[in-house]
Amino acid sequence: MSAPRVEEFVLAPDPAEVRRVRHAVRRVCRDVGLDDDTCETAVLLASETATNAVLHGRSDARVVISATAQTLRVEIADDNSRHPKAAPPDIDALDGRGVAILQMLATAWGVRDNDTGKTVWFELATG
Repeated sequence: MSAPRVEEFVLAPDPAEVRRVRHAVRRVCRDVGLDDDTCETAVLLASETATNAVLHGRSDARVVISATAQTLRVEIADDNSRHPKAAPPDIDALDGRGVAILQMLATAWGVRDNDTGKTVWFELATG
């Protein structure tokens, strides 16, 4: 088995920065040969997770994307220790669906506390 393909970078707390995460996830997916459906799911989950970090994290967001032909993992850390929570369903709401989307589409996801805040991560099994 080959070494994972990894990208790490920092996002400023600006919603316009989320496009960098989407592009990076697509690039990593392509580099390890993931199928289009898996890639688009990963892009959606990364976009939701990064958007939450830049809107609510109160800091830069630190991103790590790691993938092999079997697993893709995205971690996004920020300095806000408050964990994301599922919002009650509201079809008229413009936001509040990120946790539900993670629960529905990710193979696994979670939150890990760290010294300065938290890291939200998700994985997709690809093989």
